[in-house]
Amino acid sequence: MHFAYIDFVETKQGHRAGILITDETTKPVEFRVTTNVNIDELQKILYGESLETVLYKERFTTELVQSLKEDFDILFTKEKDLLSLREEIGKPILFIQKYDPFKAMDKYSYKITNLSDKFEPLAITISKEDAKLLIPLGRKLQEIYRTYNIVEPFDRIRKAIDYLSKTK
Repeated sequence: MHFAYIDFVETKQGHRAGILITDETTKPVEFRVTTNVNIDELQKILYGESLETVLYKERFTTELVQSLKEDFDILFTKEKDLLSLREEIGKPILFIQKYDPFKAMDKYSYKITNLSDKFEPLAITISKEDAKLLIPLGRKLQEIYRTYNIVEPFDRIRKAIDYLSKTK
């Protein structure tokens, strides 16, 4: 099973996104990154509050997924709005976040814990199109999370983008 992680970074040079495919042990398989996308003042005005969502969805997520040479089974994101791209991507998308015990989970969410308390509890949310996959995926990720930190690859993407931004 291969996981794709997508994350977004605002650098001094502009906006960038990276996608990292890993195996179940979080070993890297493929990495892609966008060039800097500079947003001018007029675009900020015209897009308003939808700027980040539209930018991430249209310009980064679909572009990066289409550029991949390796296949993946699930796309992990920290942006809940990206769940709406399920049909466009053609793969299950999981929104992953730190579990909040004071926040109600919806019917498309699942709590994942690390039994040894090595990693913090997580909540995953899946699009309604993949609701039948929630429990099996949750259990599979629970099993992997015993040994491997399934959110740590997001940090690698950010560090790689920072590194690439400094070297150019």
